[in-house]
Amino acid sequence: MVDDTARTAAMVLLVVGVAALLVPALFPVQQVLYHDTGDGTMENRSQLEAEGYTVIAYENLSERGQEIYVSSLRSPNHEYTVPVGEGAPEFPYDEANNVGEVTTSEEYEERQRRTSVVIERPDNADLPPPDEPVDRIRVESPNSEEAADGRTASGGETTETSPEQSREQRVEQRRQVIATYDMLTVRQGTPPATHRGTLLRLGSVLFGAVAIGVGGYLRSRP
Repeated sequence: MVDDTARTAAMVLLVVGVAALLVPALFPVQQVLYHDTGDGTMENRSQLEAEGYTVIAYENLSERGQEIYVSSLRSPNHEYTVPVGEGAPEFPYDEANNVGEVTTSEEYEERQRRTSVVIERPDNADLPPPDEPVDRIRVESPNSEEAADGRTASGGETTETSPEQSREQRVEQRRQVIATYDMLTVRQGTPPATHRGTLLRLGSVLFGAVAIGVGGYLRSRP
C-alpha cells in the first residue's frame, strides 16, 4: 500500500514538474514600456523646442500620463514599466520602436530627442522632486567680462556685482530651470529581472525542477 502511494505521488510530481517547466515556453516573456526620468536638462522651454523636443505642461498630460510620470519619479531607479498597450497617448512609443542602435554622440542625441518628452512642472506643485540633483549644480566659471569688472546690465542700467554674486545668480537660474523642466524618455524592451512576470516564470522553473527531482527519487526507490 505504501509502495502504491509512493508510486502515485512520484507520477503526480513528475507530471506536475514537467507542466511547470513548460509554463515559460507556453507563456513567453512579454515586452514592456519603460519610462525613465533619470536624464535632466538645464535648458529652458524655447531652447528645448528649438532643438526639437516636445514640451508638455504637467497639467496638460492625460490622467494616465500624470500617473506614469509620478510613478517614475517615485521609483528608486527612476524607471517605471507598464505592459505594451497600457502607456500614455502623449508619449512617443512609436518613435522608440523605430530607433535602432546608436554608435555616435550625434545618433544618441537624435534618439534622445525622438524618444523623450519634456514635462513642464508647475510652480509649487505637489509632485515628487525631480530626479536631477537640483541642489548640487555644477556651474562653469564666470565669463571673462563678469570676472574682469563684475558688472551686469539690468533695465538699461549697469550695476556692480561681484563674481561670486554673478555665480550665485546663475546657480539660482539653473536650479529653477532644472526644477521646472524634467525629461521623460521611453523605450520598449524585456522586463527587468525583478518584474513580477519574470519572477513567476523563474519560480515555475524551480518548482518544476524540484518536483521532477523528488518524483524521480520516489519512483526509483526500491
